[in-house]
Amino acid sequence: MPRIDLFYYGDVTNGQNPAALYRDIEEQVVLGDQLGYNGVWVTEHHQNARGEVPDPLLFLARLSAKTTSIRLGTSVVCAPFYHPIRLAESALLLDALSGGRLDLGVGSGAGTDHLLGVYGLIPGEGSARSREVHEILRQAIDNGRVTFHGEFYDFDNVEISPPAGRPARDVIWTAAGRNAIELASAHGYRLMIPRPMPLEARLALNAEYREKVPGGEVIHLRSGLVAPTRELARERAVEFLREYAAIYLKVDWRGGPDSADFDDIAEKLSFAVGTPEEVADSIWRWTDQFDGTEQTAIQFQGPHVKPAHILESIELFATQLPGLRGSTPTTAVPYVERPIPFRPSGENLAPYQSAVEVGV
Repeated sequence: MPRIDLFYYGDVTNGQNPAALYRDIEEQVVLGDQLGYNGVWVTEHHQNARGEVPDPLLFLARLSAKTTSIRLGTSVVCAPFYHPIRLAESALLLDALSGGRLDLGVGSGAGTDHLLGVYGLIPGEGSARSREVHEILRQAIDNGRVTFHGEFYDFDNVEISPPAGRPARDVIWTAAGRNAIELASAHGYRLMIPRPMPLEARLALNAEYREKVPGGEVIHLRSGLVAPTRELARERAVEFLREYAAIYLKVDWRGGPDSADFDDIAEKLSFAVGTPEEVADSIWRWTDQFDGTEQTAIQFQGPHVKPAHILESIELFATQLPGLRGSTPTTAVPYVERPIPFRPSGENLAPYQSAVEVGV
């Protein structure tokens, strides 16, 4: 039985003001926190890519101050775009501020050759850089110091502050990608499976992860929309679905809410639309399909969906949370506040002489 989270890709309707988007998301996450959703996930994008959150850690820091219990996840931070020591420090600061609520999804990200060039990156090296960043983050969190000599990064005995309050395997989620199973099996990391991945690939990745990481956890990123009636939900979702069909399926779908293809398009996009009970049934079916899923994150926010309808979706679907999560355990390790190591003030200090002693 899955824990249920909110998921934000952060893309907007053409012409929408990103500042308004941030305020809308904040209002929605505060409501989700009050209604008992397990977590929220925010995806990182840059420049003219779809998605208007270039710094998810900064945004989640804001949300941490506005909420009390909802977990705060990155889906994902694009590892190659960060200095890994700075990423470790920023992540640990957010975890401390939020009382141990950070779920750090890490991946290689995606981008055009132009975007990679802006960050001084060479196309094709993202996966290798991401692998090194994962190891540096593990050392930073578990050891408090980093000694690493790799192809891209070189550090010798670098102290990390603030100190971690939880182990790395409880903080880091690795995003599905070329290195995912290798990294997850080496360190016991949990696995994040993105929304647009085809079903066959999802099933294969899930099966391989379960074999290689016994006792590991998986989160699936999904999309959906909820309304008081099935007809109203489909009407509100159709333009959202149409735009995503063009982006992810590369098809010009012109059907309406009553189209015979509506459900086929929705299924291919991992999209659940309907009443709270109908969307819950979809999640049960997805969960059974993967022989159990620890977490499911639902994207109610998307292009052409009114903020009021997103809030209504969050509120209506909250009625299904107790039945969906059932007896699913909360596996997050409690945050422990740890002091910094002793730092001597200096050596061979000269005695202080006051102005009175020297006759000034």
